[in-house]
Amino acid sequence: MKFTNTLFALMTCLTVTKAAPADEELGCDPGTYQCDGTTGWEVCDTRGIWVFAGDCPPDTVCKFFEGSKSPYCVPPNFKIY
Repeated sequence: MKFTNTLFALMTCLTVTKAAPADEELGCDPGTYQCDGTTGWEVCDTRGIWVFAGDCPPDTVCKFFEGSKSPYCVPPNFKIY
């Protein structure tokens, strides 16, 4: 019985450890944004995965402004400096 309890505790610890990714395993920094092509934008979730966040309205495209680290929906030939 003691062996079973010890084995169960060890397996639980290994499962929890594997479920929490290390910083170097993240694909992106949680809370950051990016344009997903030209028609919308994505946000990095708490797992470090890019997820859909929104679509731009018709006749606009997503452009990313490094100064504010934010995506903006603007006319296609709009210049962001």
